Amino acid sequence: MSIRTLRALIVVGSLVAVGPAIPADVVSAVSVDEARRDVERIVDELDRLAERSDRLTEDYAEAVDDKGRLEVEVAEAEERVAEMEARLAELREDLSAVAVRQYTGAGNDVLGPLFTDAAVYNETLQRDQFSRVALSVGTTTTNDYETLLLELDAERAELDRMRAQVEALAVQLEGQLEEAEALRVEYQQRRVQAEADLGAALAAEEQRRLEEAQRRMQAEAAEAQRRAEAQAAASASASSTASSNSSSTSSSNSSSTSSGGGGTSEGNGGGASAPAPAAAPAAPAAPASNAPAPSSLAGVAVNAALGQQGVPYRFATSSPGVSFDCSGLTHYAWGQAGVYLPRNSRAQAAALPRIPPSQAQAGDLIFYYSPISHVGIYLGGGQLVHAPNTGSVVNVTTVNWSRVTAVGRPG
Repeated sequence: MSIRTLRALIVVGSLVAVGPAIPADVVSAVSVDEARRDVERIVDELDRLAERSDRLTEDYAEAVDDKGRLEVEVAEAEERVAEMEARLAELREDLSAVAVRQYTGAGNDVLGPLFTDAAVYNETLQRDQFSRVALSVGTTTTNDYETLLLELDAERAELDRMRAQVEALAVQLEGQLEEAEALRVEYQQRRVQAEADLGAALAAEEQRRLEEAQRRMQAEAAEAQRRAEAQAAASASASSTASSNSSSTSSSNSSSTSSGGGGTSEGNGGGASAPAPAAAPAAPAAPASNAPAPSSLAGVAVNAALGQQGVPYRFATSSPGVSFDCSGLTHYAWGQAGVYLPRNSRAQAAALPRIPPSQAQAGDLIFYYSPISHVGIYLGGGQLVHAPNTGSVVNVTTVNWSRVTAVGRPG
């Protein structure tokens, strides 16, 4: 049962109850208005919980995108570092050859440790020695070597920074998944409780109405019985009086005449009805919109989304026939039409031209909340298809325009 259904039952049943179920022996002590307010409060809380879950889903999707992009950049940086290290090795070989010639040709106390004590030389010392070799011979390799060393240091530092950022994002994602799971569990528990208590409250209200109807029927029957008895008593009294008058009647020979005159009366009535007022002049046509025309591919996307009705909602997924989240469904549906959309709703909204809500057409994307954290595909006629929230399935529902913050047109 969706939140929208719970709200509808509040109106239709005039009672929704959330919180502890209402025991039968205290139903009469519970105010219907109070029970209704309790349920409306819980349904509002469920609304807020669902919105938080949607926002968390979008935050997670954005973090996943960021992590994926960083991982690509890390891989590219690793390739650059590897290329630089290979080039540096070549330069070192060149400089080593120069050093050997210098050492064997004229002897060199400075270069000797490169060969006699190489094991104790760390990379920094070796770099310094190779730089001295290059400088001492004036080779053109000097600039290449020094430049490459600086670039390699900078690239390694950037690589370390990106790796740390990826690790931080991984920790963040783990935390968001845990929070999302906690929200999912809380949402499920609260909704199940709301549905159970709603059923109990509606049953209690139905029983109350039934008992009220029975009391009313009993009162009406008692009133009908009282009137019948009163009428019977009145009839008996009238019959007794008539019998008494009949025994004491006398004849009378008087006559009377009566005359009467008739008169005529005239009246006027009816007439033609007043003419209807002239129709108001037509309003001037609205100025032309700069909105792009609906895509000819919209029908493909709409049918693709409708074909996934009944597929369960699942956080951060886009798997046809298995599970979707809201942006996963729109990403998939328009992908079937050959139109790429980003993977999360905020990025989708940022990538699409905006349409006035009054001009929404089938296939347009309807975005909810601020910041944007939910999206569905408009079907026309005030309806959309979407993957609503945890515990629900892809379905068609009425657009809640009061919460719509943007309409975008793919294609």
